[in-house]
Amino acid sequence: MKILITGSKGTVGQAVAHAAQTSGHIAIGWDRSAADPLDLASHGPYIDSVAPDAIIHLGVAATPTGRDNEGWRTTVDWSLALADTAAQRKLPYVFTSTALVFDNSVSGPFTLASASNAREGYGFEKRCAEHGVLLRHPNGTRVARLGWQIDPAGQGNNMVAHAHREMAAHGQVGASTRWQPACSFIDDTAAALLRLLATPPGLYMLDSNRGANFADILQALSDQYHFNWQISRNEDYVYDQRLIDPRPGLPDLAARLPALRG
Repeated sequence: MKILITGSKGTVGQAVAHAAQTSGHIAIGWDRSAADPLDLASHGPYIDSVAPDAIIHLGVAATPTGRDNEGWRTTVDWSLALADTAAQRKLPYVFTSTALVFDNSVSGPFTLASASNAREGYGFEKRCAEHGVLLRHPNGTRVARLGWQIDPAGQGNNMVAHAHREMAAHGQVGASTRWQPACSFIDDTAAALLRLLATPPGLYMLDSNRGANFADILQALSDQYHFNWQISRNEDYVYDQRLIDPRPGLPDLAARLPALRG
């Protein structure tokens, strides 16, 4: 299968491209020089030139250029245009969303029956895009809500890189024992996104955390990978962000971090 991947140079995109290639697929990264995400008219001809069998959309406005409404146009308009193009060509379409479609005014855990409620910022934009892509391509779209990614290599926008930055800046990592983040190892997320291409269209939520708090997760990561982080435990943030949906088949976080089993 030839898979067109937007955001293929990003944190999750690189992992998805690697997983696709390892599984025998052909992974093609979206070329922004050939088709500007904000130039919607260029998308159809570009996709036809690539001739993919499926599209996985991870792209965001990673490097703002200062154009008007760039965040909305990239997160919402681009996503909806891709849904239209995929629908016209009858292509499977995976749109990656975020746990941030739920704001912290209401605590989880969240299920498929939970109403998303973000009213501003990136979470609101993703919330709007979710509704739009499912309406535009109902027979081919899989929306995948993701939590915080864990990459032991420590690169990009992920939990490990965050902890490394905190250690470098403060000599410790503050972590609430009353926050249960939606999170998963990045390779597990990448494999699940590929599996979604063969599942029925609809909404999915990808989360490996069955109940661990942020402080315990960081301590388990530090011990297992010998990061030597100094974890400063607190109760500053009280929120259960977990996403409950067993269908994508992500392993329990404790399977990857056995210290969490206790």
